[in-house]
Amino acid sequence: MTTISLDNTKYKTEIRQKTAKPLLWIGLISIVMFFAGLTSALIVSKSNSIWIKLEVPSMFFVSTILILISSLTYQLSLSFTKNNQLKFATITTILTFVLGISFTFTQFYAWQQLYHSGVFWAGEQSNPSGSYFYVLTALHLLHLFAGLISLLVVVTKSILKKYSPTTILGIQLSLTYWHFLTALWVYLFFFLKFIA
Repeated sequence: MTTISLDNTKYKTEIRQKTAKPLLWIGLISIVMFFAGLTSALIVSKSNSIWIKLEVPSMFFVSTILILISSLTYQLSLSFTKNNQLKFATITTILTFVLGISFTFTQFYAWQQLYHSGVFWAGEQSNPSGSYFYVLTALHLLHLFAGLISLLVVVTKSILKKYSPTTILGIQLSLTYWHFLTALWVYLFFFLKFIA
């Protein structure tokens, strides 16, 4: 009788590589549906007579530039890894993380700008337009925190030299999510500026 033995580690790695990207895309589609629902609700609520047109805080322009540059630096990181230039890959990944943290700070500063201009999240002086503004940007920031965690894992693994031109799945997954967050922010920025 012949016995077939499977290398369990190799099998698990193969399964992970085949399932990770489709599972990520399912998650991204659900996030798209979630934000589509929220922005649709905003459009419906906009017909309310108490709706106030808000000016997008100037710091949101800075946020947009930061997240666009961070997507570029993260893409460079993947290219450097594929070309076995691991030192540059680590540097650009760290730079991406710093840009992501900077984006976070600019969001908080933009909320301060809103607050000081009389736009409140809730309460007697609040308006539905302000509440939607805070909710949409806060939920994006919540998803960005998940992106920063994945980015921190990639930074750590890059420093420990765990990636190579043949082992880049973690970078690819994190990068896809980061590009998605960038596209989502650009959508929200233009939506809030021109539609809300």
